[in-house]
Amino acid sequence: MNKSAWGIWSLALLSVFICSATPALSQALRPARSVYDLKLNQDRDTGGIEAASGRLVVELVEDCSGYILNQGFITHITSSEAQEMFGNMQASVWESRDGRSMRFTVVNTINGATAEREQGRGNLHQGGAGNGSGLGVWKLPVPRKLALPKGTLFPISYNRAVLRAVLAGRRSFETTLFDGTNAAGFYHASAFIGDKWSQERGKRGKLLARDLPSWPVRLAYYHQGSQIGTPQFEVGFTLYGDGVVDELKLDYPDFGLIGHLMELEYLDRPDCG
Repeated sequence: MNKSAWGIWSLALLSVFICSATPALSQALRPARSVYDLKLNQDRDTGGIEAASGRLVVELVEDCSGYILNQGFITHITSSEAQEMFGNMQASVWESRDGRSMRFTVVNTINGATAEREQGRGNLHQGGAGNGSGLGVWKLPVPRKLALPKGTLFPISYNRAVLRAVLAGRRSFETTLFDGTNAAGFYHASAFIGDKWSQERGKRGKLLARDLPSWPVRLAYYHQGSQIGTPQFEVGFTLYGDGVVDELKLDYPDFGLIGHLMELEYLDRPDCG
C-alpha cells in the first residue's frame, strides 16, 4: 500500500467519527447502541485496496447534563501489494442538551501505534446551536483556538438537524459542522434527502421496523474554505421512520465501504427528577 493510501485511510478513520446520523435517533434522541459490519465496496474504484473488513459501533448515551456519543471503528485492510493495515479509532463526544457546549476525544491507532490523538472542547455564544458564533479549543495534539462562525452545529445537534429535515420533507440543507477532528477546524456539511419510500420497499432485516417509511439520505463533507468541488468524504444511508440507520455507504476519494446493521440495543434514559 503506497503512502498516499495509508494517509487516506488515516483520514477515513477520523472522518467516520461524524459520518453516521446517530443510530436510533428520534425526535427525543432515544439512547441506543448500534453495531455495523463493514466491507469494501467492490462496485466502485478501490484505490489499490484488495480487501477490507471492519466493525463500526456507535453508542448514544443520555445523562442529565446532555448526551454522550461514543464510536469505535476497527478495520483490517489488505492492499493489492499484500500489505496489511489494522486500524482502531475510538472517539467520544459529550454535548449539552442545548447544543451550546461540547467536549471531544479521538484516538486513532494504525498497526498498534498511535497515529492521531485529538482532545478539546467547543462553545457557542448566545443564541444556541445553529444561531450563535463560538470558539473551538484543542488541548491535544497541540494547544490552539479557532473562532467558529455563526450557524455552527456540534455533532449531536447536527444529527438532530438531519432528522428534522427528513421528517419535514426537505430535500437538502447546508450547515457548518464542528467536531474537533478536522485539521482545518470545521466542515461545510451538505445533506441531500431522496423521496420517501413506502413500508413495502425491499427486504428488511429483523432489526428494522416493517411498518415504517424510509428515506435515502446522503451527507457530503467539505473542508471549510476549500476551493475544490469534490467533498472530503460522503456518507449514504437509509433512514427509517424510527430513526434507525442501515445500508451505510462510506465514500472516500479513492475507495468506499458498505455496512449493514447487525445489532441494535436501546438504552435506558436517566431519571433526572
